[in-house]
Parts: sequence; C-alpha cells; structure tokens
Amino acid sequence: MPNATVFDVAERAGVSIKTVSRVVNSEPHVRPSTKERVDLAIAELDYRPDEAARKLASHRSQRRL
Repeated sequence: MPNATVFDVAERAGVSIKTVSRVVNSEPHVRPSTKERVDLAIAELDYRPDEAARKLASHRSQRRL
C-alpha cells in the first residue's frame, strides 16, 4: 500500500487538509474532538509527514553560504 497522504487523513477524519496540518503542527484552535478524530485517522493510516516536502515548504532545504 502506498504511503498515506494528508489528503487521505483529511478524508478519513472528515476534515480539511488545513485542519490536519494544524493537528500535525500542534497549532491552537483545534477542538479536542476534532484533534481526536484526526489523530485516530493518522494512526489508522500510519501517516507520517514527508520530511523532504516539509523542508521544501519551509525553505530549509537550501544550503546557507
């Protein structure tokens, strides 16, 4: 089975991908019941954020001179 994506987690939990992002990044303003649903979907799908994608999104992949 291919790796689960944030889209898969969002669909399973019945939330938006932004809500999944908020839960994964421990951001505030997520209801406890929503966090629980997202955490359950993450566990069921064995979701792990892609570190290479996270680095690209945050521009940490570029070497400093």
